Amino acid sequence: MRSMLVKSIMLLEEKLITVTPKTSIGRALEIINENNFLSIPVVEGDKFYGTISKERIYAFYFEKCQDKQCFLSDFNVESVMLTNIPTIDLTSEVEEAVRILELRNIAFVAVVDSKGVFQGILTHHAVFEQFTRVFGVNKGHRLAVIAYDVPGQISRLSKILSENNADIISFVVVDPNSVLEVKEIVIRMDTDNIELIKQKVSSAGFKII
Repeated sequence: MRSMLVKSIMLLEEKLITVTPKTSIGRALEIINENNFLSIPVVEGDKFYGTISKERIYAFYFEKCQDKQCFLSDFNVESVMLTNIPTIDLTSEVEEAVRILELRNIAFVAVVDSKGVFQGILTHHAVFEQFTRVFGVNKGHRLAVIAYDVPGQISRLSKILSENNADIISFVVVDPNSVLEVKEIVIRMDTDNIELIKQKVSSAGFKII
């Protein structure tokens, strides 16, 4: 599967709902609740500052404040926001963003250009949505085979599919981390001849799993 760049699946800045560091806590909480969010980016101009979340607001309130109304009106987002959110360049590979999301256990990673200008965010949901699209989840027929990692295997398999009028939706090669030199190939296809194709694939020496 060809590497994909962050910029191809990120949520663009102009489509995001954000607050500034000077937004009051009360207003930030209203925006979060109105949109059923858990957290939102803190942005001013073209600069990304961090994120503000319901969890962060409630924790700060119980730790620092006695009067609820005072807290909501007199404190700003900059007093509560989380600032150590990592950034990634929009030309980075999605795999790098996924690694950051997993290691830091955060809702999103901020995306910036080569000059550090905020461009948007990449979320778990965006990655998962792209993953399901690439694998053609719930579309057509699924065929998974094991093939020896030798030249020409993918061409042979593709030829069998095309000769039997299969319309390929997705074709993904997976390394199963086996000690054997094999690859797992997962195909999604539109076809009326799935049983015949399985027979042909098996006869060609591929192991169907």
